[in-house]
Amino acid sequence: MHVNKSKISFREIRILAIPAIFAGIAEPIIGLVDTAIIGNLGENSEISQAAVGLGSGFYVLLLWSLSQIRTSISSIISRYMGADKLEQIKTLVPQTILFGATLGLVLGGLSYFFAEDIFLHFYGVKPEQIQLLEDSITYFKIRIIGLPISMIVFTVFGVFRGIQNTMWIMKASIAGALVNVVLDYVLVFGIGDFKPNMGIEGVAWASVFSQVTMLVVITVIVKRKTIFSLLPKFKKVNHEFGNMLRMSANMLIRTIALNTAFFFANRYATSYGENYLAAHTILINLWVFSFFFIDGFSNAGNAISGKLLGQKDFKSLTFLIKDLIKYNLIVSLFLALVFVALYPVIGRIFSNNEEVTGYFYSVYWLIIIAQFISGITFTYDGVFKGLGETVFLRNTLILATGLVFLPIIYGLDLMGFKLYAIWIAFLVWNAFRGGSLIYKFRKKYRTV
Repeated sequence: MHVNKSKISFREIRILAIPAIFAGIAEPIIGLVDTAIIGNLGENSEISQAAVGLGSGFYVLLLWSLSQIRTSISSIISRYMGADKLEQIKTLVPQTILFGATLGLVLGGLSYFFAEDIFLHFYGVKPEQIQLLEDSITYFKIRIIGLPISMIVFTVFGVFRGIQNTMWIMKASIAGALVNVVLDYVLVFGIGDFKPNMGIEGVAWASVFSQVTMLVVITVIVKRKTIFSLLPKFKKVNHEFGNMLRMSANMLIRTIALNTAFFFANRYATSYGENYLAAHTILINLWVFSFFFIDGFSNAGNAISGKLLGQKDFKSLTFLIKDLIKYNLIVSLFLALVFVALYPVIGRIFSNNEEVTGYFYSVYWLIIIAQFISGITFTYDGVFKGLGETVFLRNTLILATGLVFLPIIYGLDLMGFKLYAIWIAFLVWNAFRGGSLIYKFRKKYRTV
């Protein structure tokens, strides 16, 4: 079937993008709230804040690596939806969910038992940094309990995106974020006569309960609104399962390359001292918040491009990416202006330590510049995921990390740039990714 309507309406994009924005920022809002609450606990708050940064950093590393199943299942489902053959992959969804949950359980369990080694040897925490090490382990061992749950939730989010419904993702994400924010405050500061004073443990448990909340919401939606089920019936393996594994493997390698950059950023920040690491934690959380915000229109591109590929409508695909670039640059400008307006107060929202906020403000302007690079890079990234271009996405990230990020951060660190080394490397790394994707799209898909 060949459809050539050429232009995807803003309404069609908006219906997917706006809910995706709210869904996307829910997770980084959890990280921002965690960071702000821990950063205002009082004495030695910078150590606890740094511990949350390390603990959540490794948790997110695992989650991002494993949840690339979400991208694969989304691409396959949107392609079959475009070809009007969704019934053929009905059994693929529960089989993929079971596979993802099993991965989360196995790797989460291993990480739980080797938590101390992870922070000592992987992130380079020194044995004499007793509180940082203990707080990191405490936070991480609670957070990691939720990894299998998150794997189920993220896989189903991919299904929802594939069938062009980001509204369901938004509902589940907002529900989880609200539970997290409320429990963060209650478990750390208490309410009325109930004052558990759980500190860093309370922040971690709040995140776990938010994941449980999202699981409950998506379970209800899948049961009531879709043709899929969450539990497999152990019939024969769906014919697309192997393709899903191949795409996921490519995206896993890509994510390992991506997380290598984040790992070295955390490793260098740790080596500069606890105050530098606390400032870096705030910067990372703000950056993650902003690129999930920008990723709303990219997610729309992910869903629509897969459908257009199923219809073999490349002219509409070309118009789509031009429109998405325009919309995302507007979003990037909005975020940059918000960050500029918040300049006088934003550092002190997240920390009461003057040295931490001083380091934070010294690099903050790079976060503002990063918005415009992210606006372009993430647009193409989302479309390429929808097109199933996982091999090229994999290779681009490997080159960006190995030939761009690592040499820059190493060289600038030798010159004593410290946090500047990390964030200049991130900006150039992201720009290289975007430039590579633009070149590939123009060469292979552009028709007008």
